Amino acid sequence: MTFSTRYALVGISALAVLSLVSWARRVRFSGAESVMYLMGVLPNVAAAIAIPFILLGIWADQQPNASYDRTRRAFVVVLVGTGVLLVAWEFVQLTSRGLVFDPHDLVATCIGLGLAGILFTLVTPRGTHAA
Repeated sequence: MTFSTRYALVGISALAVLSLVSWARRVRFSGAESVMYLMGVLPNVAAAIAIPFILLGIWADQQPNASYDRTRRAFVVVLVGTGVLLVAWEFVQLTSRGLVFDPHDLVATCIGLGLAGILFTLVTPRGTHAA
């Protein structure tokens, strides 16, 4: 399996989690307080995983012969860019009447970025290879 496919599958899986949580919210799913808390922050975790992997999948498809180091650098760039934009979006919510700022979402975004780093390590073997 090519690396671009691996990255895209991780991104699509995170988008599936995001969709599942969105569906559960729409049907007014209710559960234990901890489940409801997770449903509140899980979209941030899923987005912090999905966005970098979808972008990396596109990059890897365009750079099929990239080395591990080059692929890792590209991942770091998209991960940092995603993190900056998602955190900025949380702060934009402070200025809006219709949106709700939640500091727990900031923590969830950071956790998602960390999980994305772990997933990158798991799906990308070290050494010289074609991405």
